[in-house]
Amino acid sequence: MLWPVTVLGAVFGGLGGGVPGALVGAVLGHALDRHWRLRRWRDLSSKLAELRGGSSRFERVLFLCMGRLARANGRVTQGHLQLARDLMQQYRLDEPARLKAMHDFNAGKLAGTELTRLVQRFCRREPGRSAELLDCCWRMALLTGQLSAEARSLLDAWSNKAGVGRAEQQRMHQKHQRSERTAARSPVASQDRLHQAAALLKVELDATPEQIKRAYRRQLSKHHPDKMIARGVGEPGLSGAGEQIRRIQDAYETLRRHRGFR
Repeated sequence: MLWPVTVLGAVFGGLGGGVPGALVGAVLGHALDRHWRLRRWRDLSSKLAELRGGSSRFERVLFLCMGRLARANGRVTQGHLQLARDLMQQYRLDEPARLKAMHDFNAGKLAGTELTRLVQRFCRREPGRSAELLDCCWRMALLTGQLSAEARSLLDAWSNKAGVGRAEQQRMHQKHQRSERTAARSPVASQDRLHQAAALLKVELDATPEQIKRAYRRQLSKHHPDKMIARGVGEPGLSGAGEQIRRIQDAYETLRRHRGFR
C-alpha cells in the first residue's frame, strides 16, 4: 500500500531539514493520507482535482443520480425538488455548492449510460460511501410511493457497479417504502415518536424552531463522514453513518411537521 502524501512529505521534508525534516514531513503527510483516504497516486490526483473544482465528487455523483431518478418517475415534482434541497442542507452545502448541486440535478435528468460509468468510477475510488449513495438514491426513487420500472433498472445497474448486494438493496427498498407510507398515513406524529425525535436531536420538545434547526445541523455535522474521518473513526464506524444521518433527518422532519415551521 502506498501513501502518496506521506512519500511527498518525507521527500520535501528531507530536502529542507534532513532526517528530522523527513520524519516530520512523513508524519504530517500520513495524517493527510488518512484524512483524505489516499492509498495510490491516482487518489491524490483525483483529490487535487476535487479541491480545485470546489465541490466533492460524492456530491456531484449524488445530485446527478437524484436528477436522473426524479425524471425516471415520469415528471419532476416539487417533492423531488424539496428532497434535493433537503440533501443540500444535510450535507451542509454553501450557496455556490448549492448552485452547483442544482446544476448537476438538472443535468442528471438528461443523463444517459455515462452516468452508470461515473457511478462505477466513484464507487471504486470511495467504496466506503457506496451504500450511502445508493441509500439516497432509493429514497428519491420511492418518494412518490411507487417504484417505476425505469428507476428500478437504474438502481439495479448502479448497485451492481457499486458492489451493493441484493439483500442490502432489499433492505433499502423496504426502509424507504415503509417511511413514505408511514408519512402518508400519519401526518401528525404520536407523542412517543415526537419524544424519540427530540431525544435523537438532543433538544427539548418545546424548543423554539431556531433551537431545533441548530440541533439538527449540529447532529448532521457530528455524523458527517468527513467529520468522523477527521476524528479518527474507522470503516466499521463509517458504515452506519448514512443510516444515522437518515434517522436524524427523519427526526427533524417529524418535529418540523409537528411544529409547522419551514
